[in-house]
Amino acid sequence: MDNNLLSEVTKHYHSITNDDVVGVSFSKKRVDGKITDQPALVFTVLEKKPIDQIPEDQLIPKVIEFSGQTFVTDVQQGFYEFASCPSSFYTWQFTPPTNRNTFRPLQGGISTSNFTSMSGYVGTMGFIAVDNETNSLVGVSNNHVWVQDAFIASQRIYLYPKQNTYLNFVTQPNEFNNFGFQNAIGLVKKYVPLSGSPTYNTVDVALCTVNSSEISNTQSYKQVGMTGWTQPLEFATTSEIDNLLTTNPNCFSSGRTTGPKGEGEMKLLIDSVSAVIGPIGYERQNILTPIQFADCITFVASASTTTPGDICPYPINGGDSGSALVAEIGGVRKIIGLVFASLNTLVNGQPTPVAGIANRIDKVVQEMNISPWTGNTVNFSNTGATQTFTVAGRSPDETVIVSSNTYWQSGLI
Repeated sequence: MDNNLLSEVTKHYHSITNDDVVGVSFSKKRVDGKITDQPALVFTVLEKKPIDQIPEDQLIPKVIEFSGQTFVTDVQQGFYEFASCPSSFYTWQFTPPTNRNTFRPLQGGISTSNFTSMSGYVGTMGFIAVDNETNSLVGVSNNHVWVQDAFIASQRIYLYPKQNTYLNFVTQPNEFNNFGFQNAIGLVKKYVPLSGSPTYNTVDVALCTVNSSEISNTQSYKQVGMTGWTQPLEFATTSEIDNLLTTNPNCFSSGRTTGPKGEGEMKLLIDSVSAVIGPIGYERQNILTPIQFADCITFVASASTTTPGDICPYPINGGDSGSALVAEIGGVRKIIGLVFASLNTLVNGQPTPVAGIANRIDKVVQEMNISPWTGNTVNFSNTGATQTFTVAGRSPDETVIVSSNTYWQSGLI
């Protein structure tokens, strides 16, 4: 189904429903905690209540018509009835995965942080790509992994703290007893600023420079722990992402916290496309501020590759933000998304991730102008000659062009 239509219908119903609806997506209907084959417009709620306790004007009809299309609906919360999941999928809870080690040469799926301003935070560098503006190699992660305050400057108050990313060092790894700046692999290069509600954001992404001495043309395009595919990863096309629910591919991801997933007993499966989620709290000058996202991919862990299939917890966990989401499409593994969040539910009273959420890679490409790296020789950024351009006030522009040079917003000074 056309993604533009799905994006419009999910944003429309997310905007007109009450605050109990925290997400709307085009997914597959669930019955008794199992995934079925029936497509549905899924409303995710904070609490699924009996019908007699819901005001009539808040009831979600079983069928919705939008722009000439008919959608069966489903309301989900607490539908996760966990199966007996393979214990091998959870060894990361007792034995830290190698993703947290020092990797030289660099690879995708490794522990990282902005040590200059976020030394107490840790996330994942998802993969190496090519910045088409400069034909140089860059690391790719989330802006909330490498940027202390990623809000567009026009939505900040011109008071302290005035955070910015100028000469902010990215380190790998960023773990307990690490050596701080001695682990530096580059500098935060650019990011897409976020806007608060009611705007719908489509990406949570940042790029960093990488030092030439830490890159291998035969190793750095790989994902840590993924042995079933060792070739460079392509980017999926828009049509390939739009059809994920139809093709139902096996998916893979490798992150700092939970390690590599998808090649063993536990599979990662696409749950929905064109999902709208939020609000999620992002820090704007040290205050949590609600953010909404549209056009997201959600995925789950399952002990079964067929439907209906049981769902298992922890497709990702905290620290996996920035990971690449990979799908095998037509026998070729391709990056389809950039992981940035999770959908949680209470298990034994504890918030537990039951679905991962990723930005579509075509949206990332559109916003950041990057391309997949195939191991060929390209440029490296000259971090000793960083150029800046100061704009008076609090600019609403993501970029400005001055003397044919493009400058990306980097915060307040």
